[in-house]
Amino acid sequence: MLKNFGYDGIYRDENMSVSVMLENPLDYGLETTELVFSVTVKGKNGNSSQLEDFTFYVMDEANRLYNTQSTPRFKQSTEAVLNDDEPLIKPDGLITTRLNHEFLFQDLRIAFFYRPYGKIFVIDLKH
Repeated sequence: MLKNFGYDGIYRDENMSVSVMLENPLDYGLETTELVFSVTVKGKNGNSSQLEDFTFYVMDEANRLYNTQSTPRFKQSTEAVLNDDEPLIKPDGLITTRLNHEFLFQDLRIAFFYRPYGKIFVIDLKH
């Protein structure tokens, strides 16, 4: 399904890294009309950062931002875990939004606001 597209991306600077990867919404008990990304955040020393310090958005090719919901704690469905042939990665959370017809997958990006920096950063997604 959508996971097969392999959309992912990462932002890095000297203090943190934020990586996102497109996931199959069915693996998390969500509707297929949801766009779901797993998020992993690492601080300067490799420690996990607080997901609550971030606000995530989907950004389209015209630089319009669309709201998402963040879920810091989630549970992958048992069936998805048993049937998954890829190594299990434990992300820090999920970001979800409704799949809109405006989203073009050729240039879809994830933007995030990081409160301690007071800035918005953009993650280009590639496949």
